[in-house]
Order: sequence, then structure tokens, then C-alpha cells
Amino acid sequence: MGLSPMMTHYLEIKEKHKDCILFYRLGDFYEMFFEDAVKASELLDLTLTGRDCGLKERAPMCGVPFHAAETYIAKLVGLGEKVAICEQLTPAVKGNRELVKRDVVKIITAGTMTNNEFMDDKSNNFIGCVFLNDKGVAFSWADITTGEFSVASFDGEGAYEKLVDIMVRVSPVEIIANSKACEIFNELPLIVHGVLPKFNEYLESEYSYKIAENNLKLQLKVLSLDSFGLDNEEQKIIVAGALISYLKETQKHALFNINTIKIERDNDFLMLDANAIKNLELTKTLKDQKKYGTLLWVLDKTKTSMGARKLQSWVLSPLLSIDKINYRLNAVESFYDNIMARKSVIDLLSSVKDIGRIAGKLSNGNLTPKDCYALRKSLEILPSLRFTLSGINSEFICDIVNNLCDFDDIVDTLTRAIDDTKPEIPSLKDGKFIKKGFDEKLDELRDFGERGKDLIAEMETNEREKTGVKTLKISYNRLFGYYIELTNSVKHLAPFYYERKQTLANAERYITPRLKELEDMILGAEDKLYALEYELYSEVRQQVANEMLRI
Repeated sequence: MGLSPMMTHYLEIKEKHKDCILFYRLGDFYEMFFEDAVKASELLDLTLTGRDCGLKERAPMCGVPFHAAETYIAKLVGLGEKVAICEQLTPAVKGNRELVKRDVVKIITAGTMTNNEFMDDKSNNFIGCVFLNDKGVAFSWADITTGEFSVASFDGEGAYEKLVDIMVRVSPVEIIANSKACEIFNELPLIVHGVLPKFNEYLESEYSYKIAENNLKLQLKVLSLDSFGLDNEEQKIIVAGALISYLKETQKHALFNINTIKIERDNDFLMLDANAIKNLELTKTLKDQKKYGTLLWVLDKTKTSMGARKLQSWVLSPLLSIDKINYRLNAVESFYDNIMARKSVIDLLSSVKDIGRIAGKLSNGNLTPKDCYALRKSLEILPSLRFTLSGINSEFICDIVNNLCDFDDIVDTLTRAIDDTKPEIPSLKDGKFIKKGFDEKLDELRDFGERGKDLIAEMETNEREKTGVKTLKISYNRLFGYYIELTNSVKHLAPFYYERKQTLANAERYITPRLKELEDMILGAEDKLYALEYELYSEVRQQVANEMLRI
């Protein structure tokens, strides 16, 4: 006997992703097999079962419901595992013996998580990349949930120490590197003791200058990198390009929100080493590694997640330039002196959601209607914020006001499209999130659906009168569709045109030609309704993405 076709395909996919736990979509579940199943069952406390695979022994198997998969994925990633998501790319057709087309659509690692629910909204989720050769060492880091992307390089005496210091400050949750960097740095005490994550070796070919330069140009949509200050910066280009390559390989789509790169240089900030950050208790206490009791805890009165992340970055990166220090402090003094403006800004910012990560979700293709509503409510306050800030006499604040963009088109689109009349914005799977009046055809389908329900209720009343059974009911479930149900005590009253559909322990379920006709009509309309609503939502999402990219 040989492996079944499905299991053969599974192993082919697994062979390409040996370092990942493969979530293989089968209907409403993600299944894991063989060694992945054994490992996942232990890590996630799942029941280990088996499946016929064509061999003498059954293949070890465990699975999780697809709608709850993100919780399990987050746990695996938190334990240091990589997860490859293998989705069904074509629908399963009843009676068709051919295999459903499947492939990996995303690889999730600690540094490429995009679900905000499983991340600290006041800290960045950076992934880092290190490149080491005879010329020196370079470090690039990015947060795909916010689009932040930076690079630095060091050479000469103290280069390694400077690299370690900047990595401690950035605190990446995942680090990839070329083989030479892995060999040297994975022996460092900070990595051995878990202060920094262990370096994972990435393809040596991606650290080629030509390949990296091309990756970076394509990502930043430029013909030359000189405009970003990367002219003759070979080390920086190589490490940044390799990181982009890794992100595209894992995300399987364009990273629209990463559209610029920031270069950090030695003379920009005071370089704090790991011991200084630790002993000064800047962001974590010595005793229990908590924020409570630290300098950041004392200072952090921010009203937005974006502000909290920015403040943490400032605390860990003290400025060296007296001009830049005064530039920032003059703005602080202006707010201190202007109580009314300060309170007004606090009130306005209190209603702002995490636009940075919402933009990241837009780029990653997982923006929800609830996110759209949060984005609209956040952008609506910008005119009032601009007006309030314009009354503050500070160069820093004036620069902010001048850089505040006009998002009226996005606000208008989202106001017309997303239904916010309900206490809770519906999810994509629930439907009914597009506002009435946004699309005439959608409104017609919804009205038709409501009429269909009225027709079912009318039929139920008529059938009760015809049969004399007051307990007769017409119900629906996803598996069997619509049916007439009679309890066993009255099933003998079923008319001749009632066709038995399902037998239960205490009741019989029937279908009639008229009910079947109504079912086809209603379900056909519902399918069209959900398809059209999702199509309209996709168009709205794309419009918002295009407008934000333009701005």
C-alpha cells in the first residue's frame, strides 16, 4: 500500500516547510499530521488521534477549528514555533473526487504576527535582521503592524558592542541573520540567557548585494536608494534587503505600509548598553521585569497606543543634539503653559484608536469592518486637532500641524459604507456591515431576504391550519436547510405530500415542493447577498488603501 493522494500532497507541502508546524486546512479545521501532530498535541494540550493515510499504521493527527485557530497559533508562536498556514484555494465540490487545491498562504513567526489581540499595544513587535562580514556588522529592524523600518551599521573597534546595545534597545522578538553572524552571536550571554532571541539562520543568497538592493528598490518603489541616504551604504542595503526578502517570503503579499526607511547613526542618540537600561529601570524593574515602578511608568500619561510606543522609543534613545533636545522641550513647555490647549488635545486624543496598526492591518489584508469604523472615528478628529494645535507657539508643534494630512475622502467613504447604527459593528462572517443606501442592488437583495422570511412564516401558519397541528414548526439549519418538524405524537397527521427528510429520536422532519422552492429562492438570495457585500467591502478597503498610500 502507498500513501493516499491527500497525504502525499500534505508531505510535499511539509517538505517545503520543514521548520514550521503545518496547519493543513480540511473543511472547518486545520489539521496536523505525523511529527507536527505529536508536537502540537503536547504544546497545545490537544487530543492526539489518527487518520488512515494509506500505510499500515494510521497517521498521528490533531486539529483545531479554523475560526479559533489564531489563539492556538499565537500560543505556538509564543513558544518559539513557526506556523505555516496551508489553505484551500478552491471550493470543495460534492461528488468530485479530485483533490481540492491547497497551498501555504502565510508563515507566522514571532516577528510577523499581525493579530493585534495577541500583542502589547504599547510596544512595537520588531523583527530584526543581522549581517556580518569582514567589513563590519549591520542591523535592520521592522514592525509590519506599523510599517516602521530602520537600519544601522557599525565597523571598527566596538562594532559588536554597539550592535548588541541597539538590539537590546529595540528588543526584537525575532532575529534572522547570515551564518557567520549566527555562529558568533548565538554564543553571547545575552542570547544564551534569553535577553535577546536566538539568531535564526536565513538564506545566504539573500545577503547578496545585488539581490538585496533590488529587493529594497522594489519595496520602496524607487530606481535609486540615494534619496534615502543609502548611497554607498553597502552593509545597510544588504541587511535591509534581506529583511524585506524574509518578510515577503513569510507574508506572501506586498508590504504596502513599509514605504520608507530610517537610518540610525552613532551620533543621533546616546547609546545605552544593556546594563544601563537594566539598572536604571527605564522600562522594566529589576525585581519582576514589570513596567510599574520604572521611569517609563512615571512618564507615560499617553492617550494613544501610538504615543505610548513613541514615548518608549524616546526613553530608550536619549537625544545627543542640544538643538533637537530644545526643539522637543520647547513643545513640552508650550503645552505646560497652555492649560486649555493641553486639555483639549487630551480630550481629542482620548478617542483616537491605534491608526498605526489599523494601517498595518489594511496593508496585510485583514482589516475588519470594526477597524474601518475605528479608523473613521479617529480621522474625524483631525480638523479639530489641527485647529487646537495651531494656537500653540512652538516650532515642533507647527511642524506637526503642517504635516497633518487631509483624510476627508477616507472619512466620507467609510461614513457612507460602514453601518454603525448597531451597538456592535458586525464581523465579516456575520454580514450586514455595509450601510443601507450605499448600494441599491445590495438593498434589494436584503429586502428580498426579509420577504423570504415572511413567506416562510406565512407557510408555517398555513400548514398548521391544513394539518391541525398547532406545534408544527418550520426551521432551518446549515446542514439540512429548511424543514417542517412534527413530534412523534402527531407525525401520523403528516399529509401525503410531506417527504421525510430526517428522523430524530422524538420527531420527524419533512420537506415539501413548496418549501424546497422557497429554500432555493431564499438561500440563493443569501449567497448573492453575502458575495455582493464582501465584494463591496473589498472595493471600499482598496479605496481606503489607495488613498492612504497616496497621502
